[in-house]
Amino acid sequence: MRPRPLTLAAITRRERHQAVGAVIDAIMDAGGWLVDSTQFSNLAMALRFVLPADGLAGWAAALAAAGVRLDEDSRARLAAHAAGAGTPEAEVPAALNLTFLHDEPDLRQMVPAVPG
Repeated sequence: MRPRPLTLAAITRRERHQAVGAVIDAIMDAGGWLVDSTQFSNLAMALRFVLPADGLAGWAAALAAAGVRLDEDSRARLAAHAAGAGTPEAEVPAALNLTFLHDEPDLRQMVPAVPG
């Protein structure tokens, strides 16, 4: 049975592309890899990734240094998971919902007309 992903949420005021790049860099630097991502216009993004258990603390510190702030519940879940993760080389599946705080208008999506 596959373990349930560690679900986390974060917010940032950084420019969207810079913030996403910082999150992905932090994942790679911690020895993990990106599994999937879904962008919800320029308001939010969901990222699924895998990290080694011993990379959780370093990943969270890299996010904070990059201006991407985990919410209080996420920090508590991350600390609890890191404390009981088992072996340091264990893989931890995780999902991060990243919300962008800015004054930019929402991105316009061009949807083609469906014939018929």
